[in-house]
Amino acid sequence: MAFENLLRPGYINRMYMRNRLIMGPMEKSLANLDGSLNQRYIAYARRRAEGGAALIQLESTYVSPEGRGNPYQVGCHGDHVIPALTEMADELHRHGAKLAMELHHGGRQASVTAHHRRPIAPSAIGSTFMDPGSLPREMTLADIRRVIDDFRRAAERCLTAGVDMIHLHGAHGYLLGQFLSPRSNQRTDRYGGPLENRARFALEVLAAVREVVGDQYPIGYRISASEYVEGGLEAEESGLFAARLADAGIDLMDVSGGTYESMSKIFQGPEAPKGGFVAEAALIREAVGDRVPVSVAQRMNDPVFADQVMEQEGFEYVTLARAFHADPDFVQKLIEDRAAEILPCIGCNTCVNLTVARTPAGCSANPLSVHEVSRSTSTKAVAPLRVMVVGGGVAGMHAARFLGLAGHDVTLYEREGRLGGQLHYLRRALADYGTLVDWLELEMVKIGVAVELGRTVEVEDVSAADPDVVIVATGARGGYLWADGSDHTIEMPLFDIFSALERPTDQWEETVAILGGDHAACVVALYLRRLGVGVHIVASGPSLAADGEFNGLLVEMELDADPGVHVHRETTAELLTGNRVAMQTLGNRSWLEVGAVVIGGRVSRNRLADELLRSDLRAAIHPIGDAVRARDLYTAGQEAAEVAEKVNLMLLPTSVRE
Repeated sequence: MAFENLLRPGYINRMYMRNRLIMGPMEKSLANLDGSLNQRYIAYARRRAEGGAALIQLESTYVSPEGRGNPYQVGCHGDHVIPALTEMADELHRHGAKLAMELHHGGRQASVTAHHRRPIAPSAIGSTFMDPGSLPREMTLADIRRVIDDFRRAAERCLTAGVDMIHLHGAHGYLLGQFLSPRSNQRTDRYGGPLENRARFALEVLAAVREVVGDQYPIGYRISASEYVEGGLEAEESGLFAARLADAGIDLMDVSGGTYESMSKIFQGPEAPKGGFVAEAALIREAVGDRVPVSVAQRMNDPVFADQVMEQEGFEYVTLARAFHADPDFVQKLIEDRAAEILPCIGCNTCVNLTVARTPAGCSANPLSVHEVSRSTSTKAVAPLRVMVVGGGVAGMHAARFLGLAGHDVTLYEREGRLGGQLHYLRRALADYGTLVDWLELEMVKIGVAVELGRTVEVEDVSAADPDVVIVATGARGGYLWADGSDHTIEMPLFDIFSALERPTDQWEETVAILGGDHAACVVALYLRRLGVGVHIVASGPSLAADGEFNGLLVEMELDADPGVHVHRETTAELLTGNRVAMQTLGNRSWLEVGAVVIGGRVSRNRLADELLRSDLRAAIHPIGDAVRARDLYTAGQEAAEVAEKVNLMLLPTSVRE
């Protein structure tokens, strides 16, 4: 059997697992403000159960009000959560999956804007990332006893609701991990100092939960084997702690890494290698021996790679979060030998961007994710319409796919000789982005969408074709030079971000200036650094990649940590001459000598959309994606789904549409 390691059944304690794939906990900003579940969240999880996941963890679930990090986070802090949690458990059981709740307290990484209380922590050491101006209060012994009791009572609620497993969230710098870490725990009582004392809180929480659930009920522990911060927890000490957990009766070790101060390790992007925590999980495997099964998380979404890692390292389980977010049928496609049809997670971290913004965490690869109630690909057109889609980038292909699945007669036109749009270039810097293009191309063939490459479309072409609907998804082009163009003595080569990514890798000069600090320009900077090129970024604002939101922050952190990158903030390029760039920073002028210049930014290709909207053609005209304004992949997919809904509504009587 293909993927035998992933698909064979197993047990965690006495709990039967139909396969070895665990849906990892991922906050989605979907819960009600009181922490209870709703139908939208239940539908999301049910869809993953239908797709074959063996064990579904919802997300980090706070046990105490002051431990929450997001106002729309799931809670298990009061009896009011039990009815909907019971419904969730029943729904997942109906589709063959088990439900696990990851009990959590944010400690110093809880958000005062979510719970409106001063955070508590092992020591009065603030988080430099989450509400950094808020200094936590050091927990008293009474606080410690109360929080342990909060975990105990949350476990009781899980039992009442029919939850199959409890995970204790000791990873990512939350309260259990804060006690364990020598960086965040500087106590001098019996909860601080040597490992034996720092491990005490987590072991007492485990004992309290075990007393509630009994010996035959599975309890897992998620650990950051390494925190990747100076003075923080390292894998060797984590192994010693894992052995103590094994002695105390833990049933699963789920290995992750990082804290909020090393956020890029928690949310590794498409530039990171596969299996981000395999080496650390192997150390935990060695520490616990055969006493406790081990699962590993982080960029394990390639099933061939994951199956091989299980075989080589002896891991019993694999934890996937973003992979199930992108494709709820991940497991079913493996079972049916359709691995090539898995919709890939591209590691873009849009889901994280949205969660941090406290907005339902959609997906750039799958526009249906978190819209399970309101969107479906099973809707069929009452009477097929003739649809022209102009532009073969992500927005155009998504729109063509949705409309083709609805039964419309769709033809997609692309002016280049290949599909992919801007991702054709970006896949050189971010290889995972290319997997989305490949998947959408396969979908065009599978669905039967007619694709005409090398076809430029003008108003006259639309008029001659006389379609019912035109979707304009013409995308964006690279930015242009803002510096003074009166000097024509520039000797160095100039590129926009797309031509830069197409340039042969062995032709780059030693040093390059990138004019513009937008997210796409910063991606090019990271790409050039991987080629060994020294980079100067001339950014007019105080921060980099601000248009990338949280993911942009991760990129900025990586660039700032690289000694080969020189960032000139609040700086503009005023003149290019010879091989020099004249810059001004808050009124101070300086010169920069480089071998080449890359112009950042993107500009919408909206000419055709504007001309069609001004025409008197009978077709309904719908610009989407960057043809409206240069934005991001997520917006492209969302607008593609929305325009498909609009087109389908065109076929309904007015009374129904209203």
